[in-house]
Parts: sequence; structure tokens; C-alpha cells
Amino acid sequence: MGKKIFVLVMSFVLILGFVIDLKVDAAGTGEAKKHSLNQSSESDIYKEELANLTQEEISSNFKRIDTQYKIGEAFSLKDQTFVELYAKKATPEGITLFASKTISGSRTSNGITVTVNGTIKDDIQNIINHSFGASNLKTSTTAGSSKVTSVKTVVYHNAYGLVGSGGVGKVYSGSISTSGKNTILTATKNYTAVVAYASTWCTVTVNHTGGTFTVNPQ
Repeated sequence: MGKKIFVLVMSFVLILGFVIDLKVDAAGTGEAKKHSLNQSSESDIYKEELANLTQEEISSNFKRIDTQYKIGEAFSLKDQTFVELYAKKATPEGITLFASKTISGSRTSNGITVTVNGTIKDDIQNIINHSFGASNLKTSTTAGSSKVTSVKTVVYHNAYGLVGSGGVGKVYSGSISTSGKNTILTATKNYTAVVAYASTWCTVTVNHTGGTFTVNPQ
């Protein structure tokens, strides 16, 4: 009799434990779904907030993200949303698309005028091997040259992909550059990374006797 009672008690304990495990698993799944829904809702809010940025704001955000995060560090959800909205998406595997963009810009400060025009380009195929560069990118000091101490033209390229446990972060950061009051930059740089998005831009920094200014061609 005592043996039967013991068996019944143990069976009840096992069944109770199984039920508790099911409840815990269900609660965990529910929390995961809730987190996913909250993240999706938050992302939608950021998409609306970031939808109509000016070109200057877009460039400023890319530069901030470039300096704020290290390689392999996951972005905040807001910065991830920004990258998904404004960075170039990788092309499907097997399709080679070397995208070129003609840019130009000019700025006058302290009697100095510097102009920039030419082509920047990138090739991201969402496999392994990628590249970026510039073609006939001409920087000219057209006024106040005697006041200028240095001019540096830099083409930056950042690539973004999956990092950590499913987040998006910077997987590559590189640049090509030239220095001089009047220069032409033509160069290509190759790199290896698993890329989902990328951004390429140019900045010219002018140092002169009265200070410093930059030209951001678009």
C-alpha cells in the first residue's frame, strides 16, 4: 500500500514539474514575442522620424556613426534604422554592379575658394570581395591660394553587416586620399567583408592662415 502511495506521489510531482516547465517556456516565448513587437514598433517610429532628412543631415549622421562605433559594435536601433534607410544595399550574389556617383561642391571662406568635382564609386555584392574608389575627382583652389597651407581630399567608405546576436554594425571602414591645393584623385581600394549595406562620401579639409573649413561635395 505504502509503495503505491509513493508511486502516485512521484507521478504527481513529475507531472507538476512538466506543467511548470511548459508555463515557463510559454512565458519566455511570450516575452520574446513581446520584445520583438516592441522593437518593431520602435523601429517604425524611427523610420517616420528619419524619413525626410536633408542631404546635409544624412552626411552628418554617416560621419557621426563612423566615429561613434568600432568595427563589430552593434548600432543602436535608431542608427540601425538610419543605415537601413539611407545606406546603399548590397546587390544580390552573382550580380556585379560598380555604382558611380558624380559629385560636386564649392565653398568660399576668408577669401579662399575651393571646388571639388568628379566621381566616387563602390562595388558591394553581398559575398566577400568588395571595393570602392574615386575617378577623376578634381580638387581646385580657385581663389586665395596664397593663404592656404594645406588641402586634403578624402573619400570614405563604410560597410555594414550583421554583428553580435543579430544586430547591425560596422564591418569595414576605409578611405583613400590625396593632398594638395590642386589635385586629381583616381584610385580603387579592395576589401573583404560580409556586407549588407555601405556608404561612400567625400570631404575636403582646407587649412589656411585664418583657420580651417571643409567642403562636402554632394
